Amino acid sequence: MDEAGRGCLAGPVVSGCVILPAVFFTDAKNRKWVENINDSKKFTESTREELFRRIGKLIADGRIFGATGSASVAEIEEHNIVGATCLAMQRAMETASENSGGLWVPLSRQGRDLFSREMKEESRWAVLVDGRQMKRLPFKHQGLIKGDCLSLAVAMGSLLAKVTRDRIMHRINEEFPEYGFSSNKGYGAPVHIQALQTLGATIHHRPRFLRNLSNESAIEEQGSHHKQTRLSFV
Repeated sequence: MDEAGRGCLAGPVVSGCVILPAVFFTDAKNRKWVENINDSKKFTESTREELFRRIGKLIADGRIFGATGSASVAEIEEHNIVGATCLAMQRAMETASENSGGLWVPLSRQGRDLFSREMKEESRWAVLVDGRQMKRLPFKHQGLIKGDCLSLAVAMGSLLAKVTRDRIMHRINEEFPEYGFSSNKGYGAPVHIQALQTLGATIHHRPRFLRNLSNESAIEEQGSHHKQTRLSFV
């Protein structure tokens, strides 16, 4: 499990979940083409699209299971970014579980499984979430720092989340081209900040995040990636 868009000023937060059966590795072709899959941010956009297509083909063929989930700008405003990220992750996990036909069922922290039925031993899969453990995620899981560099399943989930969200931002860019969403994906790049100063916010901007940009000096500080990342914890 991984997410994309947690630190952006605009657009939804999207999560990707991949269930990777051990039998997947018995095929030498599978082992070969996935050996270089890593953190999705390290690939070019065209490479991510190609990897996304190949992962989608594996999902369509039933060789692995995967899904994405998202939380809207309104949900980010209501639940803050941490709560909304957990909503997106929960939705991705539930859909991936359904797509697996019950092969994997996420365990509730309250000790009950997703479908309120007897948990089969073979359904007790390890759940890895990139980064630290998410206290508001209702399912049992482990946090894995730099998980998209250490776990193939997390790296695949990262690709699903990143490409899905990038496509959403490309569509938003068609509606609001002045903000440069196709290139900055909603982060606080100079062209984005300039458009905010000149044109104001769109319906796709996150009010909770923009309140931190209420004066010009605060806006200018968002020019560095480090400052943008800190917005994730607001």
